[in-house]
Amino acid sequence: MVLVLFVSCSTNSGNDGTPTGADTEAPTKPSGLYVENVTQTTAELYWDAATDNVGVQNYSIYQNGTYLADSGQTFYALSGLEPGSVYTYQVLATDAAGNESALSDALEVSTIGTIEAELQYASGNIDTYLQSLIDGVPGSGGNDYTVPTTAQLEQWEGVIDGILEGNIQEAVTKAVALNYQITEFTDTALPVEQVFYVLAEYQSAPSNYWGIYVFSKTPEREDLVLMAPHIKYDTNTGLEAIYAFRNNVAKALFLSSAHRCNSDDATECSGTTSACGASGAYRVSDLAHNTASAFQMATETIATVLPNTVFVQLHGFGKGEDDPDVIMSNGTPETPEIDYVALIRDALLAEDGTLTFKIAHIDTDWTRLVGFTNTQGRYINASIDPCGVSATGTSGRFVHIEQAKSKLREDSSGWAKMSNALGNVFD
Repeated sequence: MVLVLFVSCSTNSGNDGTPTGADTEAPTKPSGLYVENVTQTTAELYWDAATDNVGVQNYSIYQNGTYLADSGQTFYALSGLEPGSVYTYQVLATDAAGNESALSDALEVSTIGTIEAELQYASGNIDTYLQSLIDGVPGSGGNDYTVPTTAQLEQWEGVIDGILEGNIQEAVTKAVALNYQITEFTDTALPVEQVFYVLAEYQSAPSNYWGIYVFSKTPEREDLVLMAPHIKYDTNTGLEAIYAFRNNVAKALFLSSAHRCNSDDATECSGTTSACGASGAYRVSDLAHNTASAFQMATETIATVLPNTVFVQLHGFGKGEDDPDVIMSNGTPETPEIDYVALIRDALLAEDGTLTFKIAHIDTDWTRLVGFTNTQGRYINASIDPCGVSATGTSGRFVHIEQAKSKLREDSSGWAKMSNALGNVFD
């Protein structure tokens, strides 16, 4: 038997020559382009995923109508941009068969302009001026806050050193590289005009949200530094701190410029909180519990350069039925040689004899809201590791004040009590 094989030379194709069953369907057009973390030279481009009958393999990014790069994700980090420039971006999707979608709708991205290394000037009422700055502080979520790098923190230390040493132009030059400006503000509303240096982020395009820092040129309370690290969470503590700072012409004032829960990322420092929802680690945007911050670096710099300074940190809490009006601590259960906590308590009682107190080193059975995980307090009290270890001894230079809303932080009448008490202790 002879087996005859018949071999067809024709291909399985349609009339147009395309193999039957081949993928000819293009992906849908990418949509939802948006940008985050824009700086002078960088930005992050995001978009919604395109769909395809088989699957999207790649995205091509176009800058000003010209192909720029490919990305296998719905994200691309832009770099090498020019400061103060406007760019147009579009994205198209490609599948494994090489089918291309239409270009997405265009997105315009404006980079931050170059900030001039010049001292700014303003005048008026410093209270009003600072309130206008904190009005724009972002709230919970949004991930606006960025963690400074080690190099940036070293630069920041130089900024604070420059201000403390009176080398303002040097501080201005270093601050500009961090998107911060220094404004020489003359308060013409005080009985005696005072000059303050306000270190705040470039307001036209903030990108770091590291805080707002104010220094008196000729302080009347040389040893007093006021701090409010939770101005968007502990209601009115920022306004209270500003009020006490201005009326006492204290040495310095530190304010946060993002909600403590602004970032989704957790800090590595010890301690937990339920402030951001379920109990968990502190967020990197929580400046009272994070050593890798400009807030911490400013604290460490002042504490070292000016060894007699006392840091008074204002907080707030929701008062329960059995709670006192005020919970105070020096950050440890130990009693310092000079007990500023007790002195401030006595001065507050002189302002309002109805106030009730719990003090951590006196009422040792009281353990709630005592600030032992506060990283500024740990540093000032010489902890071996401010991020992870509570201090075992006390310098007495850190005062942590938790206040119920009524009586002290609710309005200006309460702020005046705190301001007067601090003025009397640090007179």
